[in-house]
Amino acid sequence: MRNLACTFKVNGIPKRVCLKKIAKERKFRVTVEGVQAEYSLTEEDTITPADDVQLPDTALLPHIEWMIRHYFIKTKQLI
Repeated sequence: MRNLACTFKVNGIPKRVCLKKIAKERKFRVTVEGVQAEYSLTEEDTITPADDVQLPDTALLPHIEWMIRHYFIKTKQLI
């Protein structure tokens, strides 16, 4: 499992995002303000929520997608 943490400013308020790659799966666990959500990477390289949990701030979704695409470049080899 690989862990990443970044802080992004949303409307001037710093938000800490923790991203964890789940081992041997194409899934990622995101933690923001104590709320955990899972995202999965499909075969078409699109990132979709794996569960119905909503993050506290939807403005973080592009940042989370950027983190996944930037730090996990070879997404086809993640299986």
